[in-house]
Amino acid sequence: MKPLSNVLGLLAAIGLGGLISTASAQDGYPDRPISVAACYPAGGGVDRNLRMVERVAAKYLGQSLLPQYRTGGSGTVAMQYIKDAEPNGYELAICDNGGAIIAPIAQGLDLDADDFTPIVQVSFVPWIMTTRASSPYDSVDAFIEAAKASESPIAIEISDIATSDHYGWLLLLKEAGLSPDKFKWNPHGGGGPKMRAIIAGEGDFLFDDAGEISGYVDNGTLRPLAVASSSRLPQFPDVPTMRELGYDVIAGSSVAMYAPPGLSDDKVEALQAAMREIKQDPALLKAFELTLQDPDTFIVDEFEAMWRKDWSNAAELLKAALGG
Repeated sequence: MKPLSNVLGLLAAIGLGGLISTASAQDGYPDRPISVAACYPAGGGVDRNLRMVERVAAKYLGQSLLPQYRTGGSGTVAMQYIKDAEPNGYELAICDNGGAIIAPIAQGLDLDADDFTPIVQVSFVPWIMTTRASSPYDSVDAFIEAAKASESPIAIEISDIATSDHYGWLLLLKEAGLSPDKFKWNPHGGGGPKMRAIIAGEGDFLFDDAGEISGYVDNGTLRPLAVASSSRLPQFPDVPTMRELGYDVIAGSSVAMYAPPGLSDDKVEALQAAMREIKQDPALLKAFELTLQDPDTFIVDEFEAMWRKDWSNAAELLKAALGG
């Protein structure tokens, strides 16, 4: 992906002037800037997506989005903050699904889907099921069949226990009718060590995104088997989706914005109306192109249903995997 500074520089060069959209809120809302609590420090993927939206938001909201950083707790500090914030329309949070869903459940926090008002999914980067090119597994079905027949566990490299890639595996195993106990989970404390481990032959499989595996696929080190998205990726047009193979698995790293619980319907609609127009903004579309993200994963109207389904699935699978 392009560095954040390059993306923001291009957006500034494009120019973001113009009249305020008619999608701006009625009855004077918003009449002052809106604070957005980012769950991780500046410079990462969550911050990059916030800045992409923030650069164009004033055209459609009539007010600026002001990034704030409320970090810690694997993202849960910002989520706890927005849960407790006044539902006045001037406090939002942005976080990935690791901090917004998975970490609260894994940490046993007193949070659930009803504690937030989902506004928009800004982006989604799907996981790709990947193995070493030298491994005997040439398909997802080969993996499933081997796992069912094997008396010894197949090793899977993950960033950590109860992270978004671990959760993606749990979704696949549920679809395949396999118990997580049949696998050896190798947590590495991050994506870099996870990648180094599989290249070194320490495990058989991982979930990672296209940006991370592309170079290794090109040089013949890794072999992608399936992508956990609703459609194939342009980077790997010959790699099928999990759904094409009969496994209803959508999994990856998503970034979304949330408001406090109890935000009035008119303010929710004002925010979402602006987001619908932001999605079409040329500068935002260019930023998606530069960061190799799919603009169709910027989702407003279906996001709440997706959010509730993800929370329900994660609560079931993670609590079972963690012995809760």
